[in-house]
Amino acid sequence: MDTGDRFGSLRLSLGRARWRLQPHSPEPLVSIMIPTYNRGELLASRTLPSVLRQTYPRWEAVVVGDACTDDTGERIAALGDPRIRFVNLETRGEYPEDPLYRWMVAGTVPANRALKLTRGEWLGGLDDDEVLTDDHIEVLLRLAAEHPEAEFVYGAADWQRSPTEWLRIGKPPLQAENLTHSAFLYRSYLRFLKYDVSAWKLRIGGDAHLWNRMAKLEVRYAFLDRVVCQSPLRPGEDLAGQRAAERRSQQHHAASGTARP
Repeated sequence: MDTGDRFGSLRLSLGRARWRLQPHSPEPLVSIMIPTYNRGELLASRTLPSVLRQTYPRWEAVVVGDACTDDTGERIAALGDPRIRFVNLETRGEYPEDPLYRWMVAGTVPANRALKLTRGEWLGGLDDDEVLTDDHIEVLLRLAAEHPEAEFVYGAADWQRSPTEWLRIGKPPLQAENLTHSAFLYRSYLRFLKYDVSAWKLRIGGDAHLWNRMAKLEVRYAFLDRVVCQSPLRPGEDLAGQRAAERRSQQHHAASGTARP
């Protein structure tokens, strides 16, 4: 498992101390990290337009491809906004073969590269098929200003699990089941906490594992009780999230005559 946060308490204390000593802009740069793999059309037609519509203008979008082979780069370039940067990894991350376990951690490798590339004081995540509300950054920065002790701020998400079922996800406290990957901003010194590609061995997603590690370190948080992002079904799909991954896993093992480890 990832041991990058073995000395997490010390690194967190140092990050807090440096933050207090540094000057901070009243309009900080916010970095939105978007790992992606071969979803160029959806990324350019649904996800990135929601970033471009932000009422808060001082942002950058760091899109990192997991060795994309489609036209993601060309579609991003066609949007014509220099605030969007695209880097495509030469080699795709190594993930479990089982579709369920792969779903848990796919994208952790480009997500960690995005962490290294960010330049903002505040960092946010966005899945490549999800959308931010137009005031996502604005309201979360306002929440941070209202709670100056908070180093992690998040809101609720509307998540579509099936054509007829929407769930609202988001509540305190900060832990895995209480937020989604597109609903937060956190201070840049927390980037020492990386996504763990081996989280599936604990039967947990890479992002959920990260939230639990933050909670264990007692990262200070504030929660906004309103929707700040949405996760609609992808075109042509009738099920999302773990249920969809479980179905793909069952189909995979039925076809191969194997059992899930």
